Amino acid sequence: MNHASTISKPTPDRRDHSTADATPWVKRIACISTTRADAGIYRALLSELSAANQFDVSLLAGGTHHSADYGNTAEHLEAINGVRTIAVHHQSEGDGPAQVSETAGHAMTAFSQALSNQPADLVFVLGDRTEMLAAALAATIHRIPLAHLHGGDLTQGAYDDACRHAITKLAHVHFPALPGHAERIRQMGEEPWRIHTVGSLALDSLARFKPEPGNSLRALTGVDFSKPTAVVVYHPETLSDISPARQIDQLLDALKSLPMNLLFIGPNADVGRDAIDSAIARFVETRPDSTIVKSLGQEQFWSCLAHARVLVGNSSSGIIEAASLRLPVVNVGERQRGRLAPGNVIHARIDRDEIRTAVERAASPTFRESLDDLVNPYGDGRTAARIVEAIRALPPQSKLLKKEWAPAT
Repeated sequence: MNHASTISKPTPDRRDHSTADATPWVKRIACISTTRADAGIYRALLSELSAANQFDVSLLAGGTHHSADYGNTAEHLEAINGVRTIAVHHQSEGDGPAQVSETAGHAMTAFSQALSNQPADLVFVLGDRTEMLAAALAATIHRIPLAHLHGGDLTQGAYDDACRHAITKLAHVHFPALPGHAERIRQMGEEPWRIHTVGSLALDSLARFKPEPGNSLRALTGVDFSKPTAVVVYHPETLSDISPARQIDQLLDALKSLPMNLLFIGPNADVGRDAIDSAIARFVETRPDSTIVKSLGQEQFWSCLAHARVLVGNSSSGIIEAASLRLPVVNVGERQRGRLAPGNVIHARIDRDEIRTAVERAASPTFRESLDDLVNPYGDGRTAARIVEAIRALPPQSKLLKKEWAPAT
């Protein structure tokens, strides 16, 4: 896969450390995962850490990994030699604000207990979810340095945006994907030596990815990928004035006359999730060439994208990963507003006519052909190696924990 060269080497800490200070001290590393997407993104990093034969590595798997409503994805976490997967249970039932808040509250307690039982020198947190913020706060109270992946990004249509920036201020070392993200972290007063622009981890695995054959996917999903197929992934837009029920109705209305198979992937555990899930289930019952699966493994999901004509919805995979497959994407609404979108992405408001027009354009042979030379700006497949290099060069824990305000110039 070809990717743009927008990634820099880790920025060294230019303060004067003693020889003893330069000795690598990070031995025990814990990675926090609370959704199917997290685990897939971490995979390349976990493999790189394990292959280094230098670290004791664990994956603390909480959140929807243990929920039947989201596919029990803990059962599908891929075993990586030298990495322990530790179950952390904290998910509450329901998708209202009270239930989502309860899940986050339980997450703080559950991850605190996990970190007590499984001490770590460094904890990795990823992205922007409420339960990830809770886990980051637990690590902060335990005085464990935090490494944050995908900080400095923007998703202005969801309150995840605020959670991401809150995690940035808790974190002690930052691994943003793009230079613009690194600059945003600097604008938040983070010291430049803590910030390492490394690319998106998901693209490490995607660079070596080979799709499963269509008949294997048909046995898994029920979809005949020899016919034109749209993969649909839509999550609640949690800061929208439009209700989740209205959001999904506009999308489904746009898709109902689309002459393609439709494969829906279940939504995230956000406020309003149940309304979206129920509407899709009713839609699928009335249309024989459509189906819904609660969750897919990372490579299975990418295989579906590799065989699809178009990806429709508001998943981050449409913004970050689909460009590597040169797959046309219709990004619906504002959930991903603020993210750099590659040339394969067509934006549409939450409006049935606008969505329908965008899907027709994305599915056209002309638009697909225009992507032949597309380069993914989010990475080059070597992110994990950059992160491990930066870990080895970290200053001692006592210095890493004591942050100073560094006004942007």
